[in-house]
Amino acid sequence: MNIFWISDHNQSTIICPNCGIDVSIDPKKIKVAQRRQKAECKCGEIFEFTVEYRRQFRKDVRLSGEYSMQGKGQKGEIIVKDLSLSGIRFESLIPHQILPDDTLEVLFRLDNSSKKEIRKTVKAIWVDDRIVGAQYNERDSYEKELAFYLNF
Repeated sequence: MNIFWISDHNQSTIICPNCGIDVSIDPKKIKVAQRRQKAECKCGEIFEFTVEYRRQFRKDVRLSGEYSMQGKGQKGEIIVKDLSLSGIRFESLIPHQILPDDTLEVLFRLDNSSKKEIRKTVKAIWVDDRIVGAQYNERDSYEKELAFYLNF
């Protein structure tokens, strides 16, 4: 299912799964009470999409990494599922004891030509079994590399 992303500035984009053309949808016409919506492309394809309201674009990825919990000493391997300039979603490869508000350090390597190693301190915002959504604690020198990576 496609995700229709609406930023704070009402910028939006969605791509037709049939032909790959950008489909323009006026965010003001989105039914706020419904996350699942339908759209029709110029090619005639009717498809469903999910509405996400975010401050930052979030890119789906599959990056190997690791985490360590500050103050608890727990460590583990992770797969980073998505990234933005403000946060990360990852899956722990084994059961963990991460709770919302825990502070972690995450380490992963970008899969582009730079292969840049990213090390960030994050705060766990939500936890669902082995999946963790976290927000970066600070802006740092990696912001430039992440911005470039997210745009390509």
